[in-house]
Amino acid sequence: MDVLDLLWQLQKHDDNLSSLEKKLVALEQGEKIKQIANRMKKTEFRLTDLKFRMEQTEKDLSRNNFTLKDLDYKLNKTEKELYEGNISDIRQLGYLDKEKDLLRQQIDNKEMEILSQMEEMENLKKEFVEIEIDFKELKIEYGTLKKECKELIENLKKEIIKETLEKEKIVSQINEEVSRKYNQLKKIKGNAIVEIIDNKCSGCNVLLPTIIIDRLKFQNEIVYCENCGRILYYQK
Repeated sequence: MDVLDLLWQLQKHDDNLSSLEKKLVALEQGEKIKQIANRMKKTEFRLTDLKFRMEQTEKDLSRNNFTLKDLDYKLNKTEKELYEGNISDIRQLGYLDKEKDLLRQQIDNKEMEILSQMEEMENLKKEFVEIEIDFKELKIEYGTLKKECKELIENLKKEIIKETLEKEKIVSQINEEVSRKYNQLKKIKGNAIVEIIDNKCSGCNVLLPTIIIDRLKFQNEIVYCENCGRILYYQK
């Protein structure tokens, strides 16, 4: 393999290494995993909040049911005093009648409040169940993704080692001065060696003189593009 073919292969391995290393960095940073972890955190907070609200509503319901029983007891007592005929005082009867109406109104209001709280409790429970299902699904996705990510990272590291070894084999066959020039161009231009396509430098798209193309066709030498300075490669 001549020096240009070696340089061409070297650049392919460099490009592969660059791509693999970018993928590795992205996986190790784990942006998608972080996103799911954040969603899990927010979902867990919502579950905690809903649980607290359900507990508070349960306490309010219990307290209102106790109050309703007390109001029912007072109403029964008032109606008993009112209708048993033991009281003949008109003023007292009028007071008891007003007390009865007031208690009925309080009972109606309390029953409406309890119904509203029961409806709220049902809605909270329904929302809690739905979010809990979402949370469990997120946990499964998070665990699966972490496992897959770990496997991908291991595979990428193996590929990087493989590419690095292949690159080292090629570098060992290239003259030190040529290798230095290649690295210098790669640092400045991105691609150090570019293919000639339709008699043009694919690095800068400049039409090349026929004499340059002939030199590459028939001679094993390094030729640089007079416009962009990259090493020219002719696919024989």
